[in-house]
Amino acid sequence: MKARSYPVVLSLACGLAAGSAALAADAAGPTHHAFVDPADPTVAEIRSIGERALDHCGTALILEVRRVLTTNSAALAIGKLHLKDYKLPAAAPGKPAVTAIRRTGLQVRNPANAPDAADLAALERIQAQLESGDEVSKVLVQRVTLPGQPPEWRVYRPLVTLKQCLDCHGSPETLAPGVADTLKIFYPADQALNFRTGSWRGLIRASVSEAAPKP
Repeated sequence: MKARSYPVVLSLACGLAAGSAALAADAAGPTHHAFVDPADPTVAEIRSIGERALDHCGTALILEVRRVLTTNSAALAIGKLHLKDYKLPAAAPGKPAVTAIRRTGLQVRNPANAPDAADLAALERIQAQLESGDEVSKVLVQRVTLPGQPPEWRVYRPLVTLKQCLDCHGSPETLAPGVADTLKIFYPADQALNFRTGSWRGLIRASVSEAAPKP
């Protein structure tokens, strides 16, 4: 992969585990997915709702990292950064609703964050842009068809690695004290290591329904 700079679309400190239903992995894999031009006016509302949800979640993640690390070492923080009480934004009547927010990547720490087929296509698109030296997409929009369910829209943003993330996601030789032993307990199959400051970390995405579910 070529070393290059690209827009910092959303920066999240440290790797947070998906700990709530709102951040859980999908129960069923998609049967079909297609990318849609984010500038297409027909998806403007979906994109806007998805991006607002990602802004809100990103802020919540960063605040939790700062709060937990204020009173805990990096090793102890690994088991506490889960956003278990995170609430999805409420949908306006008759408007599209955010149904899930999750993070994924090609190198995941928590197996629950492993990409499904649609996620993998988005990850591979960003990876291809990086490898070819093209401008990296600031946002991706997909329409996903799940078996026996209404269509789902997905709004993705790339994540980059911050300097403070390296205590838990850098080279194994430079991890903060106790982190390696803690990872063996919580995430024995961990792949999310050897990142550098500014390197691509993965994607965060909001799943959006075409219309808010009826009460």
